[in-house]
Amino acid sequence: MPNRNKNKNDQQIRHLLSRAGFGFTPEELAPYLEMGYSSALDRLTSPSSTDNSALDKMLAEQSFDFTNPDDIKRWWLFRMMFTRRPLEEKMTLFWHGHFATSDNKVRNPYAMYVQNCTIRKHAFGKFDDLLLAMSKDPAMIEWLDNQQNRKNKPNENYAREVMELFTMGIGNYTEQDVKEGARAFTGWQAKPDGFFFNSGQHDNGSKTFLGRTGNFNGEDIVNILANQKATGHYLAGKLIRFFALYNPSNSFVDEIAGVYKKSDHNIGAMVSAIFSSHNFSSNLCFHSLIKSPCEYVVGMLKTFQVSQVDAEVPRLMAAMGQNLFNPPSVKGWDGGENWIASDVMMERFNFATRMISQKFDYLEKYSSPAKIAAEQGLSTAAETVDYFLGLLVENDAPPAVRERLIKYVSSDMTGKPMTNLMTNSMTNPAAKPLASGKLPEDKVLDARLRGLVHLIMTLPTYQLT
Repeated sequence: MPNRNKNKNDQQIRHLLSRAGFGFTPEELAPYLEMGYSSALDRLTSPSSTDNSALDKMLAEQSFDFTNPDDIKRWWLFRMMFTRRPLEEKMTLFWHGHFATSDNKVRNPYAMYVQNCTIRKHAFGKFDDLLLAMSKDPAMIEWLDNQQNRKNKPNENYAREVMELFTMGIGNYTEQDVKEGARAFTGWQAKPDGFFFNSGQHDNGSKTFLGRTGNFNGEDIVNILANQKATGHYLAGKLIRFFALYNPSNSFVDEIAGVYKKSDHNIGAMVSAIFSSHNFSSNLCFHSLIKSPCEYVVGMLKTFQVSQVDAEVPRLMAAMGQNLFNPPSVKGWDGGENWIASDVMMERFNFATRMISQKFDYLEKYSSPAKIAAEQGLSTAAETVDYFLGLLVENDAPPAVRERLIKYVSSDMTGKPMTNLMTNSMTNPAAKPLASGKLPEDKVLDARLRGLVHLIMTLPTYQLT
């Protein structure tokens, strides 16, 4: 009799890894299943406790040029694919969308790379520290025009966005707060070697900001904003919508906002609380979010254990609506149903077709579906269908679809039933041709399993996480 508790635990861990990362290989999944949900969550939310030196070595071998906009995209995708700290990269992606900065305006790929590293460094720490680091970040300073924010001629762009988009949200400040905040950030500039405080262009006069008065500078503004009740609720809502539910209840948001306050603004504590909540383990949360292009593409590359990031991948992902280091606006990506709008959905299907037919430059270590089936010891059509349904859609497919897929795998290229196809091909690598002039069994099996995987990847549930 199956162990229902174990099956439930395994499903929850798969669910956790899907949301806390970009999918997983069988080898990556196994240790998390063994340690159980609580320990798996502890490991994911404490990335520094996991040795990532293997990734560092792999990255050093790639010779990425961080002054090349295409290379920094491939560098980050490579990190997503091979890191042993998946939530670290997922959090970096979240903050990249939150502190949305585009190289289309910055025009400095190296500065964008530095910003990405800064985000990763502070992704799980105290929000105050991350907000201050972003306020001093050269790419951000260029992106939101603080380079032109000077005494007697303040530029209000950063002061407005730091309240509207980065902390409290619209409706929690006045136009006067924007003006006074801009004065506090005057003189915060950037030079080629990093942040530069231009004291000669800083307004040292008294300022009244969110009901407080003093000779405030940018650090004071950051401190005031991080301590606002509205900031905790705003961040809680965004984190929940990114990791759990598009439309969370007010009580769920209040719960996570409470963690923000109790933990002294610790981001990691908030994320851990989201994944520990009964809301996350509910059926309502399962397969409720639409995969971003990042999740879709990286997840597929991980499934087939591709060893490189082809030069075309960032461009193809951009065609799906997510161009890394180039969000569409200061609001970042809207996400949700926008990821599967009619003008980009075909790009997803084209990518799946390209993957399953191996039409990329660097797939020498690509694991084909037939190879994966052999490595897993699958010997029947039913076992094979169940395995790939579990791997690709966490078994979220109607029974009728499963039966049709089994029938598909059990037939030859003409649709004729072949009940022994799996067994013969898996146990006899030198299987003879099916009949004079026809493909060998292993070729038929390879084609059928590629077809099987492609069919699963076109299911609606494959678009969900």
